[in-house]
Amino acid sequence: MMRRAALLVLPAAIVLGCARTTPVAPGAQAGPPTLVRTAIIGGGGAAWIEVPGSVEAARAADIASRLSAVVESVQVEEGDFVRKGTVLARLDGRDVAARLEASEAALKAATAQRDRMGALFARESATEQERDASEAAFAAALAERDAGKAQMGYVDLRAPFDGWIVGKQVRAGDLAGPGRRLLSIQGTGLMRVAATVSRAQAERMSRGQAIEAVLEGGAVVPTRLSVLAPAGDPSSLRFLVKSDLPAGSGARAGSFARLRLPRGGDDHPASFVPRSALVERGALTGVFVVDDGRARLRFISPGEEAGDAVLVRSGLSMGEEVVLEPGTLVDGAPVERRP
Repeated sequence: MMRRAALLVLPAAIVLGCARTTPVAPGAQAGPPTLVRTAIIGGGGAAWIEVPGSVEAARAADIASRLSAVVESVQVEEGDFVRKGTVLARLDGRDVAARLEASEAALKAATAQRDRMGALFARESATEQERDASEAAFAAALAERDAGKAQMGYVDLRAPFDGWIVGKQVRAGDLAGPGRRLLSIQGTGLMRVAATVSRAQAERMSRGQAIEAVLEGGAVVPTRLSVLAPAGDPSSLRFLVKSDLPAGSGARAGSFARLRLPRGGDDHPASFVPRSALVERGALTGVFVVDDGRARLRFISPGEEAGDAVLVRSGLSMGEEVVLEPGTLVDGAPVERRP
């Protein structure tokens, strides 16, 4: 009799192995049913979608050198507040100073030659060609001297505006080269939330549109859309948007935030699942689906948040029943709906 029962169980095990759920956990068959709260998956949810983003300063810059020279000193550290024009770092300018001195000497000689040729030409003792040549030599020497002065201005790296030093990638003795980032500065004032949205969402948005942002800690603040990229990222197929935060929001650059966008009719009308139903298994996200009195763990592809619900891109269908707050529930465990 027991052998016949084992044979009857075998096809059922094969069928379950082909389903979209994970294998039944050892010991899940034993014990009384666990009382659980459940919810039916539907396409409802809030009238808005929340897309994740981050807070950034509207004014920020990377400080780089226009010269190839050794860094002589660095005057700031991360977290320092600096005023516009403050010297942040100084390069070894001896080579630049030597070239400037040479160009000044060349300019002095070219000036004397120009004046001499001008006087000789006035007495008809020099040709017009000789005078023009001296004028051209003077102009070239003057340009060389001016370029040397400009180069000397690159020896001191100065703050382009008032702000905070948020990055330091250089030490005294390092070799700085053109384009290499040495320091990062973040300006004071306007802060923004940057996020990416789908094509359908981008088509419903416009610059200046009033929306809301949810900051870390749950504070909801009004914002206004300031940047709407006309083209999407070809790798992610998402469009960049930025929204200005009001003064005094308390948001800090680098912190997490969400933009709350109006939900449209084509915004994934499929499935929303309560956030409390989600379980994490490493890098995967899943839910327990109630199937014939048992909890079956099914992995899903979650999308944007909408209030206390999360959009499900794939893995669930409308009308299915999921377990809320599954806790230590295991795959295949018998469950009973709590009254």
